[in-house]
Amino acid sequence: MSVNTKAASVPHIEHFAEDNQISEPKQFVQYSLLAEIPGLIFGLLTLVYVVSSLWLLG
Repeated sequence: MSVNTKAASVPHIEHFAEDNQISEPKQFVQYSLLAEIPGLIFGLLTLVYVVSSLWLLG
């Protein structure tokens, strides 16, 4: 059995990383959205818990 592999070259990886520069305002927006995700999850779980509790009581 023969296996052919090609290793990624370091200059290619560095060039790819340089092309994907993100502006500072965009980074701030992405961080702000990521910071809100735990609160949204907690809020949704709380809402589901309250609604299901009230539904089981009724």
